[in-house]
Amino acid sequence: MDAQLICLPARDEQIDEFLELLRLDAENYLIPTMEVMGWSWAEFARRVRGVGRVFCVFRGEQKVGCYWIEERDRILHLHGIVVARAFQGQGIGSRIIRRLAEEYRGRMDAIELGVHQSNQRAKALYERLGFIAVRFLPEVGFTIMQLPIKPERASDPLPGTA
Repeated sequence: MDAQLICLPARDEQIDEFLELLRLDAENYLIPTMEVMGWSWAEFARRVRGVGRVFCVFRGEQKVGCYWIEERDRILHLHGIVVARAFQGQGIGSRIIRRLAEEYRGRMDAIELGVHQSNQRAKALYERLGFIAVRFLPEVGFTIMQLPIKPERASDPLPGTA
């Protein structure tokens, strides 16, 4: 079993690293989406720094990824999650989402995220974790998905955890 994941608030230079990882990981749709929204890269970076919080994820001493979240009423919006390429396919993204679900259960009703239509691998992962599509934004090609995190009974496990 690998080491426990530790999630810590990102420092300024780590937010820069997150932005670069995000640009590399999502380059085929991030820039065109920003253009549709009328945002420059500088505006996007300002929003990342000013809306919600960015966390770095460590396994032992090694940084394996980052995520950006924002609390919106009773919905936790996951703006972005990036696992470094060397660590992809090891269940780290799933573990981050499960950890967020446990941390915010009782305070939030759902985790929400957008997944681009070109990222079918991520969409399949989110569906396996129990996310459901709630709407499609054709102008940017994103499906908005939600994972309910307020089970009917406290003993009900989250999808993908049993």
